[in-house]
Amino acid sequence: MKKTIAILLMLVMLLPSQAFAASVSTSYVEKLYFESYKDSVKEVRAAQKKMNKVVCPDVQKLTSKSKASVAKYKTVAKSKPSKDVLAKAKADKDQDKKLLSKAKKECSASKKNIKKESNKALKDIAVYKAGLVKVIKTHLEGKDSLSQEQFTKTVHDGLTHIDSSFRDILYSLRTHSQ
Repeated sequence: MKKTIAILLMLVMLLPSQAFAASVSTSYVEKLYFESYKDSVKEVRAAQKKMNKVVCPDVQKLTSKSKASVAKYKTVAKSKPSKDVLAKAKADKDQDKKLLSKAKKECSASKKNIKKESNKALKDIAVYKAGLVKVIKTHLEGKDSLSQEQFTKTVHDGLTHIDSSFRDILYSLRTHSQ
Protein backbone atom coordinates (compact mmCIF):
# COMPACT_ATOMS: atom_id res chain seq x y z
CA MET A 1 0.00 0.00 0.00
CA LYS A 2 2.79 2.42 0.91
CA LYS A 3 4.65 1.52 -2.27
CA THR A 4 1.52 2.16 -4.35
CA ILE A 5 1.04 5.58 -2.76
CA ALA A 6 4.70 6.41 -3.29
CA ILE A 7 4.53 5.34 -6.93
CA LEU A 8 1.35 7.37 -7.46
CA LEU A 9 2.97 10.42 -5.89
CA MET A 10 6.02 10.03 -8.12
CA LEU A 11 3.80 9.68 -11.17
CA VAL A 12 1.81 12.77 -10.22
CA MET A 13 5.03 14.75 -9.77
CA LEU A 14 6.82 13.42 -12.85
CA LEU A 15 3.94 12.94 -15.27
CA PRO A 16 3.16 16.61 -15.92
CA SER A 17 6.79 17.46 -16.69
CA GLN A 18 7.12 14.35 -18.88
CA ALA A 19 3.88 15.09 -20.70
CA PHE A 20 5.21 18.50 -21.70
CA ALA A 21 8.70 17.27 -22.44
CA ALA A 22 7.93 16.76 -26.12
CA SER A 23 6.94 20.31 -27.00
CA VAL A 24 4.95 23.14 -25.51
CA SER A 25 3.24 25.61 -27.79
CA THR A 26 3.56 29.33 -27.29
CA SER A 27 -0.20 29.74 -27.50
CA TYR A 28 -0.64 27.23 -24.67
CA VAL A 29 1.85 29.11 -22.48
CA GLU A 30 0.22 32.45 -23.29
CA LYS A 31 -3.24 31.10 -22.56
CA LEU A 32 -2.09 29.56 -19.29
CA TYR A 33 0.12 32.36 -17.93
CA PHE A 34 -0.86 35.55 -19.79
CA GLU A 35 -4.64 35.42 -19.95
CA SER A 36 -5.08 39.11 -19.07
CA TYR A 37 -2.27 40.42 -21.28
CA LYS A 38 -4.46 41.28 -24.27
CA ASP A 39 -7.02 42.95 -22.01
CA SER A 40 -4.27 45.10 -20.52
CA VAL A 41 -3.06 46.14 -23.98
CA LYS A 42 -6.65 47.04 -24.93
CA GLU A 43 -6.96 49.10 -21.75
CA VAL A 44 -3.80 51.04 -22.64
CA ARG A 45 -5.10 51.66 -26.19
CA ALA A 46 -8.41 52.90 -24.78
CA ALA A 47 -6.55 55.23 -22.40
CA GLN A 48 -4.55 56.57 -25.35
CA LYS A 49 -7.78 57.38 -27.19
CA LYS A 50 -9.31 59.05 -24.14
CA MET A 51 -6.12 61.04 -23.72
CA ASN A 52 -6.70 62.57 -27.15
CA LYS A 53 -9.95 64.12 -25.97
CA VAL A 54 -8.81 65.59 -22.67
CA VAL A 55 -5.07 66.21 -22.85
CA CYS A 56 -5.60 69.74 -24.20
CA PRO A 57 -8.68 71.34 -22.64
CA ASP A 58 -7.61 74.79 -23.87
CA VAL A 59 -8.23 73.65 -27.45
CA GLN A 60 -11.93 73.12 -26.71
CA LYS A 61 -12.19 76.56 -25.11
CA LEU A 62 -10.36 78.21 -27.98
CA THR A 63 -12.51 76.36 -30.52
CA SER A 64 -15.72 77.66 -28.98
CA LYS A 65 -14.22 81.16 -28.71
CA SER A 66 -13.14 81.05 -32.37
CA LYS A 67 -16.59 79.89 -33.49
CA ALA A 68 -18.18 82.71 -31.49
CA SER A 69 -15.88 85.33 -33.03
CA VAL A 70 -16.55 83.99 -36.54
CA ALA A 71 -20.30 84.16 -35.89
CA LYS A 72 -19.93 87.67 -34.47
CA TYR A 73 -17.92 88.75 -37.50
CA LYS A 74 -20.56 87.40 -39.87
CA THR A 75 -23.30 89.16 -37.93
CA VAL A 76 -21.37 92.43 -37.90
CA ALA A 77 -20.57 92.12 -41.63
CA LYS A 78 -24.25 91.62 -42.50
CA SER A 79 -25.29 94.73 -40.55
CA LYS A 80 -23.13 97.00 -42.77
CA PRO A 81 -21.14 98.65 -39.94
CA SER A 82 -18.42 101.24 -40.14
CA LYS A 83 -14.97 100.22 -41.31
CA ASP A 84 -13.57 100.45 -37.77
CA VAL A 85 -16.17 98.09 -36.26
CA LEU A 86 -15.75 95.62 -39.11
CA ALA A 87 -11.94 95.79 -38.83
CA LYS A 88 -12.15 95.19 -35.07
CA ALA A 89 -14.42 92.14 -35.53
CA LYS A 90 -12.14 90.77 -38.26
CA ALA A 91 -9.04 91.29 -36.07
CA ASP A 92 -10.74 89.45 -33.17
CA LYS A 93 -11.72 86.59 -35.50
CA ASP A 94 -8.20 86.32 -36.96
CA GLN A 95 -6.60 86.48 -33.51
CA ASP A 96 -8.85 83.70 -32.19
CA LYS A 97 -8.14 81.52 -35.23
CA LYS A 98 -4.40 82.07 -34.80
CA LEU A 99 -4.52 81.15 -31.11
CA LEU A 100 -6.58 78.05 -31.90
CA SER A 101 -4.17 76.95 -34.61
CA LYS A 102 -1.18 77.38 -32.28
CA ALA A 103 -2.90 75.47 -29.46
CA LYS A 104 -3.82 72.62 -31.83
CA LYS A 105 -0.21 72.30 -33.01
CA GLU A 106 1.11 72.21 -29.44
CA CYS A 107 -1.58 69.75 -28.40
CA SER A 108 -0.85 67.50 -31.36
CA ALA A 109 2.87 67.45 -30.57
CA SER A 110 2.17 66.71 -26.91
CA LYS A 111 -0.22 63.85 -27.74
CA LYS A 112 2.24 62.43 -30.23
CA ASN A 113 5.06 62.36 -27.63
CA ILE A 114 2.86 60.81 -24.94
CA LYS A 115 1.58 58.14 -27.32
CA LYS A 116 5.11 57.45 -28.55
CA GLU A 117 6.30 56.91 -24.97
CA SER A 118 3.43 54.58 -24.13
CA ASN A 119 3.89 52.58 -27.36
CA LYS A 120 7.60 52.18 -26.55
CA ALA A 121 6.67 50.92 -23.09
CA LEU A 122 4.21 48.43 -24.66
CA LYS A 123 6.99 47.17 -26.94
CA ASP A 124 9.31 46.76 -23.94
CA ILE A 125 6.62 44.74 -22.17
CA ALA A 126 6.15 42.56 -25.26
CA VAL A 127 9.89 41.86 -25.42
CA TYR A 128 9.98 41.03 -21.71
CA LYS A 129 6.93 38.77 -22.10
CA ALA A 130 8.57 36.93 -25.01
CA GLY A 131 11.61 36.23 -22.85
CA LEU A 132 9.40 34.99 -20.01
CA VAL A 133 7.47 32.74 -22.43
CA LYS A 134 10.79 31.26 -23.55
CA VAL A 135 11.79 30.56 -19.93
CA ILE A 136 8.42 28.92 -19.25
CA LYS A 137 8.55 26.78 -22.38
CA THR A 138 12.10 25.70 -21.62
CA HIS A 139 11.11 24.67 -18.10
CA LEU A 140 7.95 22.85 -19.17
CA GLU A 141 9.91 20.96 -21.81
CA GLY A 142 12.39 19.92 -19.11
CA LYS A 143 15.35 21.61 -20.76
CA ASP A 144 16.44 23.80 -17.83
CA SER A 145 17.90 23.20 -14.41
CA LEU A 146 15.46 25.32 -12.41
CA SER A 147 13.75 23.73 -9.47
CA GLN A 148 9.98 24.06 -9.29
CA GLU A 149 10.37 26.66 -6.55
CA GLN A 150 12.84 28.73 -8.61
CA PHE A 151 10.60 28.45 -11.66
CA THR A 152 7.53 29.54 -9.69
CA LYS A 153 9.43 32.52 -8.27
CA THR A 154 10.77 33.51 -11.70
CA VAL A 155 7.32 33.35 -13.28
CA HIS A 156 5.69 35.19 -10.38
CA ASP A 157 8.31 37.96 -10.51
CA GLY A 158 7.95 38.22 -14.28
CA LEU A 159 4.17 38.45 -14.17
CA THR A 160 4.37 41.01 -11.37
CA HIS A 161 6.80 43.08 -13.44
CA ILE A 162 4.48 43.00 -16.45
CA ASP A 163 1.45 43.98 -14.36
CA SER A 164 3.30 46.85 -12.71
CA SER A 165 4.52 48.05 -16.11
CA PHE A 166 0.94 48.16 -17.39
CA ARG A 167 -0.12 50.06 -14.25
CA ASP A 168 2.71 52.55 -14.79
CA ILE A 169 1.68 53.16 -18.40
CA LEU A 170 -1.97 53.65 -17.44
CA TYR A 171 -1.03 55.97 -14.58
CA SER A 172 1.14 58.00 -16.93
CA LEU A 173 -1.61 58.29 -19.53
CA ARG A 174 -4.19 59.26 -16.94
CA THR A 175 -2.00 61.92 -15.33
CA HIS A 176 -1.18 63.42 -18.73
CA SER A 177 -4.83 63.56 -19.55
CA GLN A 178 -5.86 65.53 -16.48
